[in-house]
Amino acid sequence: LGAALDWMTAFDHADVKAHEDALYARAYEGLRGVNGLTIHGETPHKGAVLAFSLEGAHPHDIAQILDRYGIAVRAGHHCAQPLMEHLGVSATARASFAVYNTLAEVDAFIEALAKAREMLV
Repeated sequence: LGAALDWMTAFDHADVKAHEDALYARAYEGLRGVNGLTIHGETPHKGAVLAFSLEGAHPHDIAQILDRYGIAVRAGHHCAQPLMEHLGVSATARASFAVYNTLAEVDAFIEALAKAREMLV
């Protein structure tokens, strides 16, 4: 734990936020026009977390296919069942971006999600 804290405190928090914002923006721009894909939670002041659903595909199936391409996302209610009910979805898939992620990894996520969409929809 100490090594992790040392690693994290070596970064300027503003730089980390800017990096995570850039990762999220790349993902958002790459996905926002995808037919049948809904991005949930598009407020301007949010963290680098992208919750989404794909019409005709269950989030767990999306997560399983993305895993085959080395992409890890979370699928389910995310401890927010009342929110899922409010959104009118059974669950969502969620990608989270952090200081250790790269733009190339975001691009790989977008490409893998396109392949998952082809398989599922």
